[in-house]
Parts: sequence; C-alpha cells; structure tokens
Amino acid sequence: MDISLPAIDSFISGLIAEKFAATPLDDATKADIKRELTERLNQYLTLRTIEMVSSANPEAVTKLAELIKTNPAPEDVQTFISSFVKEPDVLVAQIFTDFRRLYIGEEKKIH
Repeated sequence: MDISLPAIDSFISGLIAEKFAATPLDDATKADIKRELTERLNQYLTLRTIEMVSSANPEAVTKLAELIKTNPAPEDVQTFISSFVKEPDVLVAQIFTDFRRLYIGEEKKIH
C-alpha cells in the first residue's frame, strides 16, 4: 500500500467525499477538514506503526522515536515500516482500513 503524499491525499479526499456525500461542502470547509484529517491520519499511522513495530522488534521503537523527531515524510515512514515488518503493505492497508472505519463510523454515532 502506497503512503506517498498523493496516495494520502487521494485517500483523504475519498473519505471526505464518502462522509459528506449528502452534505455539500464549500471549498474552504473541505480544505479545513482535509488538513485536519490528514494530520489525524498521520498521527494514527505513527501510533499504529509504533504498536506493530514494538511487538515485532522492541529495539526498533527507539529508532522509530528518532525518526518521528525529524517529522518524516510518509515515504520515510513507509521505508521504516518495510525494514521492520514482514508484510508492510498488508500492515499499511490494515491501518488505512481501520482509520476509514473509525472516521466513517463516527458519522453513524453522531446521527
């Protein structure tokens, strides 16, 4: 699974379109939601990566902490995941699926 900036942008745009399909958003509101959701996805990706890497290789958590301090690009996180997880694409796909379920699921709880 690709976690490059264009892939994340496309994923986030799809989530927004799905969640707000019945509610037209103006461009400024959509941009605000996109920015906030992208930040949340990056945080979620980082937290889940820490969780998965620590169970696979506890020593890798220190290296991941050092990487996080550099405010890495998504591609750098993907490279890191690939070096410590046997099936990184499966892991990233699962993280994106879980995030989607959490985000879209929130709408159902609100209404």
